[in-house]
Amino acid sequence: MSIKTQTLEYNKDKGRISLCTYSDDGFLESELDITDKVTTLVLDKLYDDYNLDDGDELLITKATNKKKKSNAVEVTTN
Repeated sequence: MSIKTQTLEYNKDKGRISLCTYSDDGFLESELDITDKVTTLVLDKLYDDYNLDDGDELLITKATNKKKKSNAVEVTTN
């Protein structure tokens, strides 16, 4: 019985999220582009969490706290 490994991989250069399947000897067997599906899920989650309606704006900014060496994300709705 062969064991297959599936991974989620993000290609920053192409802006693509893929579901990759590898054989037990490490060879790539398939690569499925799931960027659109992931984007839709993330947007649906944001709309639900922040009670947004169609046409609402969502601004996400990244602030770096140099003392703690951590990142914070601030979300503002209009």
